[in-house]
Amino acid sequence: MTTDLLELDGLGAGNFFRLAAASASAAAKSVIVLDRPYRDPAGGVHNELTLAELDELTDRVASGFYRDGIRPKDPVAVFVAESVRYLVHYIALTKIGAIPVFLNSQLAPDIAARFISNVGAVAVVSDADRLTEDRVGLPYYAQEPYGTEPFKVFTHQDSDPALIAHTSGTTGVPKAVQFNHGGFFYGIKRQIKADLGSRILSVLPQSHGSAISVLMSSVARGATVLLATDREPHSLAAAIQVFRPHLVAGFPKTFVDLCRIDLDSYDFGSVSRWMSTGDANHERHIRKLVKLGNHIDRDGVRRPGSLFIDNFGSSEFGFAMFRTVHTPTSNRYGRCIGKPFAWVDVQIFDADDEPVPPMTVGRLALKSPTVTAGYWNNSVLSEKNRVRGYWLTGDLAYRDEDGLVYHVDRTTDRIVTRQGVIYSTQTEELILRRFPEVFDCTLVGTEGAGKGEEKLVLTVDLADPDIDLVDLRGRINTLLAQEGQPLVQTILAKSGEEHVGITGKALKRTMRTVYADKS
Repeated sequence: MTTDLLELDGLGAGNFFRLAAASASAAAKSVIVLDRPYRDPAGGVHNELTLAELDELTDRVASGFYRDGIRPKDPVAVFVAESVRYLVHYIALTKIGAIPVFLNSQLAPDIAARFISNVGAVAVVSDADRLTEDRVGLPYYAQEPYGTEPFKVFTHQDSDPALIAHTSGTTGVPKAVQFNHGGFFYGIKRQIKADLGSRILSVLPQSHGSAISVLMSSVARGATVLLATDREPHSLAAAIQVFRPHLVAGFPKTFVDLCRIDLDSYDFGSVSRWMSTGDANHERHIRKLVKLGNHIDRDGVRRPGSLFIDNFGSSEFGFAMFRTVHTPTSNRYGRCIGKPFAWVDVQIFDADDEPVPPMTVGRLALKSPTVTAGYWNNSVLSEKNRVRGYWLTGDLAYRDEDGLVYHVDRTTDRIVTRQGVIYSTQTEELILRRFPEVFDCTLVGTEGAGKGEEKLVLTVDLADPDIDLVDLRGRINTLLAQEGQPLVQTILAKSGEEHVGITGKALKRTMRTVYADKS
């Protein structure tokens, strides 16, 4: 562990990689391995980057930006193909105190242009086939700038912005989330003693704040990290077999898709931990993955099977809010996201902003040093998300008598029917647990004749496409009736790639519209 690095005064997200490169223990150990070669502005080709090489490279890029007039607090948008280029620009821009603005490479050009305009970017780095120069009307970089002149290195304070990230965009144009130098690094420093192994495979989108967070955490531990930009499940399984990571980090959809293939055809013997961040994962898929690999238990004994670290969080929190660790023998599921990290204060509010008692569903809210400073250029929306000093997560949850928190739905996705309220995520988990022929499913409500008359539409991703949907709906409705829940009116087969957002989340907003005439 690179304790000399972590003890440096002023260390945070904005200067982490620069200071890590100067730290003898970190620089000697950490290597960033690439699954696709990267060509730098000087023409060099890299299959991996040491911290020293990354530092030298980003000095040249920072010099180029500085030469062109980019200065501290200038937002610079980065919208490129999924690659290490996001990291390069993050480090280079923070060296001069400018603010990297990350856009997911899968965004539609018109949405990307609106996002860039909303944040007030002063320049754009993009690919010509992704967003053309005339589309943005700003200084435009088709590749990294390159300079040799000295530049003034910026000294970050805790409150200085280090990154403007994006949300998943499931409700429309992604929101611009501000992360500051101190808060963005806080959770990493508090969790640095956790054993994650010395070889990390990151399958997180490199444009997402969580990818930067995992990289900082890995480098701080002196780990070697493979950035996997190919998330096709067979390619990922092959990468695991060759790279032999101790930990694989990704979004929930990555692990769902991995479970679609024959995992016995690959060697997962090196894996001791899977780590997911974002939404809570389904029991079905977790149980399949923890059968693989091996781990060391608390007594120091090597055991068959791996651990699944289920981190629950959102883009606005910079670090996970809750963590649940599943083992091959654990049985705490049912949408349980566990207890928050020690530095997170949790509250659950009703519609009138009053705390609710245990076993009552309400709006999940948190206080934490990692919470975003707000939505960039949107103070009104930022304030609407603050209640009594807490930040609303956009989730519905309840707390049991033991203090464990259970996630039941997003606030925008609960369904109100004549028979009562039904929580889509909670019900999906119930169906997946009881019907093995359903690999994945999504429940949405479509408006009926009037207010309070939403009808339930269930889409199913089937393990066997020949399953009779009418019979399946009947069996599912028998279960729902036994649980005292409203019944499904329409059941439809849907592939795992239909109506999915840029971060892999189901787009229930669009599904409600598309399926309205089928309910």
